[in-house]
Amino acid sequence: MSISGISGATGQAQPSSGPGLQGTKDEFLKLFMAQLQHQDPFAPTSGSDMVAQLAQLSSVEQATQTNQQLADLAAAQASQASAGLSSLVGRNCTAAASNFEWQGKGSAPPLTIESSSPLKGASVKITNANGDVIRTIPVPDGTKSTSVTWDGKDDKGNTVNAGAYSISVDSGTGGSSATATWAGAVDAVELTAGGARLRMGGVLLLPADVRSIGGSIDGSIGGSTASGSPIIPTPGAL
Repeated sequence: MSISGISGATGQAQPSSGPGLQGTKDEFLKLFMAQLQHQDPFAPTSGSDMVAQLAQLSSVEQATQTNQQLADLAAAQASQASAGLSSLVGRNCTAAASNFEWQGKGSAPPLTIESSSPLKGASVKITNANGDVIRTIPVPDGTKSTSVTWDGKDDKGNTVNAGAYSISVDSGTGGSSATATWAGAVDAVELTAGGARLRMGGVLLLPADVRSIGGSIDGSIGGSTASGSPIIPTPGAL
């Protein structure tokens, strides 16, 4: 089991010493004292105005501290959520095939194509970040459920570069829509700048895309119910 990038993720939760806030407070007090020293003796600053200025400083200081505490809390919760994803490593999962990141190496897990009625002329289309379809994989006619595999190449046989891609299914002329899901074991949790990602073969997937969690690849039912049935995450659980 491996989790990559822990140091980069936990570094975001370091509390700030607040030098900017201290500087703001010191500068305000200097300006406040200068205002008192150089005020017009015939029209001095009223006590209510001075109290209002001090109240503004106090409000800004409290708001800054509150924002910092909220940021620290959010970072801590994100770290806990990322650590919790480690339980998925080594388990067979299915995940919705939509947006994903191709690492440029390894192999993509199989894609399961499912439809409520037999497909005809259907195909899987892989699109790059520019919106260009770089690969079209035909789906066998007459099937309602089948598996296809992408070899990491475009329609010309060239290996595609690492980057962001998306998958869609063209249902063809069969008259019903089709869905695509990845199926494979989670190899690792990658803590990227964009958040936690699950590495399944050569692709990185969003944890929210997971649709079912089965047993581990060693045959145990760690991620399953007592009856051996896969766990189906509820919306928002990941």
